[in-house]
Amino acid sequence: MFVRELNNVVGIVTGASRGVGPHIAEQLARAGVRLALVARSEEGLRDTAERIGRHGHKPLVVPADISDEKAQRRIVETVRSELGPPALLVNNAGIECITRFQDASIEDIRKVLLVNLFGAEAMTRLVLPYMLEAGRGHVVNIGSVGGRTAYPYATINSSAKHGLVGFTWSLREELRGTGVGVSAVYPTLIADVGISAGWQAGRRPPMLGRVGPDEVARAVLKCIRENRVEITVAPVMEKVADVVSALSPRLTAWIARNGGIYSYLRKVADAQATSQ
Repeated sequence: MFVRELNNVVGIVTGASRGVGPHIAEQLARAGVRLALVARSEEGLRDTAERIGRHGHKPLVVPADISDEKAQRRIVETVRSELGPPALLVNNAGIECITRFQDASIEDIRKVLLVNLFGAEAMTRLVLPYMLEAGRGHVVNIGSVGGRTAYPYATINSSAKHGLVGFTWSLREELRGTGVGVSAVYPTLIADVGISAGWQAGRRPPMLGRVGPDEVARAVLKCIRENRVEITVAPVMEKVADVVSALSPRLTAWIARNGGIYSYLRKVADAQATSQ
């Protein structure tokens, strides 16, 4: 039995203090979910809690670093004791590192992989027993179109997001028939609140579109209610490119290269290196 009726369901949203996280939390709150908000910034979490509290249940604020194993266990135990067994988990927490790969430090690689991939898998492992015991639940991983194709100069990010794709599909098949669903949402660059909002690299190529944060949040809700395995949130041409990439990664890379996307990302990496 999948989670289609969300009223009074207990859910966890990581990365809920900024970016698209508050928008996802707001959509779930409107649907009646009893939310636990997780992120490192307590101030940011309280801002989100104030924003969404008017839509339903008062959210639980849990400041924590999901890359830390002790913190992961504390999050889940706090949610279980304060709200009840979690039936929803949205793995949204993520950090970026836009740089030439040879300039990335080992610590850069470690941080991105710990938050963007390890944190998602570890949190899922901790909530899964409650979902399996109840025979219902849903995990949504917030990936990226950069996890479906080549994304040079965001190589570390892309590798973590590629990992989320494999994690989503593999775990979904493993859990088939249990009542627990697993989904992924793949947004392109997110306007205003996304990691790309502060990029300074001149004019963005037309092929590299942006979407609104609420579009991503609605896709999360759709994945849960319809048990969709994945949704790409992007303009039409990027959705087409996403499909083409599965058939011919080489062709997709050629299109992106000649469409100015890779040179734009190189400028972003160079601009960020200069500002540090």
